[in-house]
Amino acid sequence: MLSQREYEDLLWKINHIPSTITGKKRHNLRTTFKKKLHEHELATKYPPFEPLKFEQYFINFRTTDSTLIHLIDQIKSTSVFTLDTESILIPYRPNAPALIQVQIILSESFSSVVLIEMCHLPRAHEHTFTLVKQFFQTLFNTDKNIFIWGAISELHNFCSYNLFTYEQLDLCNPINLQDAFKTHWNTQHPHQPTTSASTNYSECICEECLGFQKKKTWSLQNAVAFELSRWLDKRQTTSNFDIGLDPTLYHFNSAEIAHRQSLIRYAVYDCLSMQQIMLKLKLIERQESNINPSNEIITATVNDLTNIACDDDQHDLQATNNFEPISPADIQDASTPRQQQTLTKAERHRIHNRTCTLKQRKRYYKTEIIISNIDRRFTIKNIKEIIKSYGVPFSAVNFSTSSTTRKRSVHIGMRNSSQINDYQHRIDHLFTTSHYNRFINDRRTYRSSNKR
Repeated sequence: MLSQREYEDLLWKINHIPSTITGKKRHNLRTTFKKKLHEHELATKYPPFEPLKFEQYFINFRTTDSTLIHLIDQIKSTSVFTLDTESILIPYRPNAPALIQVQIILSESFSSVVLIEMCHLPRAHEHTFTLVKQFFQTLFNTDKNIFIWGAISELHNFCSYNLFTYEQLDLCNPINLQDAFKTHWNTQHPHQPTTSASTNYSECICEECLGFQKKKTWSLQNAVAFELSRWLDKRQTTSNFDIGLDPTLYHFNSAEIAHRQSLIRYAVYDCLSMQQIMLKLKLIERQESNINPSNEIITATVNDLTNIACDDDQHDLQATNNFEPISPADIQDASTPRQQQTLTKAERHRIHNRTCTLKQRKRYYKTEIIISNIDRRFTIKNIKEIIKSYGVPFSAVNFSTSSTTRKRSVHIGMRNSSQINDYQHRIDHLFTTSHYNRFINDRRTYRSSNKR
């Protein structure tokens, strides 16, 4: 939000563009000023957009195979998604594709948002790359309804990364939410002519009275403002989305992490705001879910698996499909309620598996040791190996990351609750940065001695 002085300065600049700036440059400069002014007006009028609960993932060269398998299973378990893309500006050249955001809508109140970092993908010969291709192959399927604020053609430039093909894009079922919203608004808000007796000239909110051209499409920001009465921050529109957003991708300082967090929030909120518009337009049914019963937003990085690692086995959490399939024809009659379809045998089986997995997870973590602020370079495998060396019996190990401080904690499910104080005393000093450095040095020393 601009200060009063900045606001007045911006108004002055709009009306006093130097006469020496002409043509396209003048038009672009005026457009930039107007966008900043519009951003300020929305930020002043509406409260910030607030998302529903979600879980955040990154796909890049550090993503584990188990994370990708878990995400593929989530895609298989539902039929409703949102998708968006981000590109970077290159002077005198077309924009370069940098990021794909996919929201896997598991219920009305909970979803997974996946950020695929195109400039930081695994190498093509690696198995992880094959799993990323499988992720898109599972998504771009005729039984998946993918809502996009625009056309599926915005993905064409991303085909150069060899994760999917033009033919696969032709097979999927994209739904242009931007067009659907324009149709909805014009249907719900026809022009209301004012009479000479009327003293209120702000009652009509048709496109023309709002100052929108009939042939122009709605921006997502305007749709969120007028339909949800929220301000969707779009100040990061032309940012460098290719720098590596995952905070575990490289070693970043606090300023670099803060900058990346603002870019992540921008990218994620585009998908999450589309979801709320879909709910408002009744394009998907409102249903509660027990998938994530907590009130806390969970933010998972590449190693923050939501599946449980029990000894050497991994139990992937299965999601429940709580939405009816949607076809483009349904949009024409979005206001008509649809009846819930009877669950198929396969869907009932998934729900049963999900329930069993949650019960199993609760049992594994009935008694646990939590070690906070650990070094992010420790993997699940490292931690399990170290815990075993200290003679501590455990049933499961998992990570969690604070959505505010970004600090990581490790959760260790215990088999023997009677000696938990003793076990905690043995290991609660571990997994710090100094411990990681000693751990790596010991490994190098061990390997060097074996080579002699």
